[in-house]
Amino acid sequence: MPETRIVLKNCEKIHPEDLGTYLAQEGFQAWEKCRKGLSPEEVVGTVKASGLLGRGGAGFPCGLKWEKVRQAPEEEKYLIGNAAEGEPGTFKDRYLLAHDPFLFLEGMAIAAYAVGAQRAFIYLRKEYQDLFALLEQALAQVKEAGFLDHVDIRVALGSGGYICGEETALLESLEGKRGEPRCKPPYPPEKGLFGKPTLINNVETLANIPQILLKGPEWFKAMGTEKSKGTKVFSVSGDVEHAGVYEVLMGTSLREVVENLAGAQDIQAVQVGGAAGRWVPVAALDVPLAFEHILGSGAIMVFNQDRDMLDILFQNVRFLNEESCGKCSPCREGTEVMREIFGRWNRGHGREEDLKALEILARTMGTASLCGLGQSASVPVLDALHDFPEIFDQRLAQSGYLKSMTA
Repeated sequence: MPETRIVLKNCEKIHPEDLGTYLAQEGFQAWEKCRKGLSPEEVVGTVKASGLLGRGGAGFPCGLKWEKVRQAPEEEKYLIGNAAEGEPGTFKDRYLLAHDPFLFLEGMAIAAYAVGAQRAFIYLRKEYQDLFALLEQALAQVKEAGFLDHVDIRVALGSGGYICGEETALLESLEGKRGEPRCKPPYPPEKGLFGKPTLINNVETLANIPQILLKGPEWFKAMGTEKSKGTKVFSVSGDVEHAGVYEVLMGTSLREVVENLAGAQDIQAVQVGGAAGRWVPVAALDVPLAFEHILGSGAIMVFNQDRDMLDILFQNVRFLNEESCGKCSPCREGTEVMREIFGRWNRGHGREEDLKALEILARTMGTASLCGLGQSASVPVLDALHDFPEIFDQRLAQSGYLKSMTA
């Protein structure tokens, strides 16, 4: 199955520093359609009718979020384009911004008009600071062309923390505070940046908007699955022949992406969704990539039979422990304990009783942590315990303590 490019349709076709090349590819026609003939409420209704779900990983209905901000009684509202792509193995937003920043900016222009935001920020991951000048240049061209008369958009360089990809921690960072998640409710559409209603959408989400407005919600809804409409962009890396960025219809199988598009062979496991993503065994590679099955942030990492999966798990846990903001104890202490346990296992000092303790700890973190980092940190651990018991059996055998985990 070939790619279906909607978000990436202009990438490597236009010049990212030349607005004229974007305008030659239907650029800003969707915005002109809004400005000349659609009310903000009609734009929100179109996005809502399309069934577009947020592409940052959580999959919240985009139109509902827009509607909440639009209907908020306050006059002062904000829009934030979340480009704090910090998940290991995820580089799709970087690719889009580097090759077609204008599509993203058109999406922001439409979103600001629809929800009534007078000010907007592009929250750019600190490690992507090489894109700062490109975005500033693109913004200047779009402003000069008169497409942003209704909103003031600025680029803000992030603080560098992985946690700032979480939308309320992002708000804290933008306000000049330490990046920590807020207690919810209230949610950003009700009380966001500086206490005002705020729409936060990820880069890929906003990049879908122009085509939805140009071609209509029914066109978008005709693609994908019953619950997951449109396409999804994936960053594929690891043990593959063709690492890169791919855009496929929602519902495409994981096997199609990793084997037929990326050229993976001799697969041991695939991790979908970054460091806190799902571990998929070879027997389950036909799972559809959709929100109702498995999706996440868009990161797909492939590991062949030569990889030490216990070491991979230790690296996942170490990363999550180092990036925990420390605000809530289930995540702060839980990731620390997991790191200590897997560190011991990696050194050949695992104990069978650790496995039950890990399962209890992981389930506790999944329900008691404040934000998605702590809640999802348990996911790869539980997947490894349930679907890859052999990696623990092998280490126990090496220590002379093998007991069947299925006895």
